[in-house]
Amino acid sequence: MDYRQTDELSIENLCVDFDTPEGIVHAVRDVSLKVHKGRITALVGESGSGKSVTSLAVMSLLARNGSINNGKIICNGTDLLALSVKERHALNGRTFGMIFQDPGAALDPLFTVEQQMTEGLREHQRISRQEARELSIRYLKAVNLQEPESLLKKRPFELSGGMCQRVMIAMTMALQPDYLIADEPTTALDVTVQKQILRQIYQLCREQEIGILFITHDLGVVAEIADEVAIMQAGQIVENGDVLQIFEHPQHAYTKQLLNAVL
Repeated sequence: MDYRQTDELSIENLCVDFDTPEGIVHAVRDVSLKVHKGRITALVGESGSGKSVTSLAVMSLLARNGSINNGKIICNGTDLLALSVKERHALNGRTFGMIFQDPGAALDPLFTVEQQMTEGLREHQRISRQEARELSIRYLKAVNLQEPESLLKKRPFELSGGMCQRVMIAMTMALQPDYLIADEPTTALDVTVQKQILRQIYQLCREQEIGILFITHDLGVVAEIADEVAIMQAGQIVENGDVLQIFEHPQHAYTKQLLNAVL
């Protein structure tokens, strides 16, 4: 089945619950938002507001005690919740890419950068090992990593945090996904490296027409790269719209509170 037909990821009235010893936790409640190809939608809120849970629901990566009890996730015209778990997982990597806050959680310390990049590429594309290596080098260069041939031979623990994050971005972008979910990808980095990576994410979004859901608590970051913004509080979207509209004419008290904290 071809899922790459239209140009939109649409989350509609999504509800996610977690079954805990203390009872049912309603982590995401009636959330709706859209991500368009070639544009960046920022999902903003404090820790625990439901941002990451929303993204994990899209990727079908919820913890075992989590479940979607209502809503639709429509990607390129197909309702993903009507697919089997196996079919949904098959979309990860090619239709959906994800960059995590901690690249160390996603990169295996036992394997070289080359092993990890080429294995992923060959799993999703019918290409030779040499072709996968050449593609890896091209995307490492695209995120401004110097001497990529030498870097391919290194393991994650031999790289700085900023370099590991760029490797993760290169790995994800090399698969050319339709949509990218970036979950606080620059929080642990210093300001200079953060700005460089934000610029690279923005450029890759525009150049490859990738739709990006950028999860953050930092409105300063939002102002730099986002096209649309959705403000999330206690599992709900309380306000959304064009980035200029939200910054210049915020309507909800929580949005005003967030803006006051950075102005």
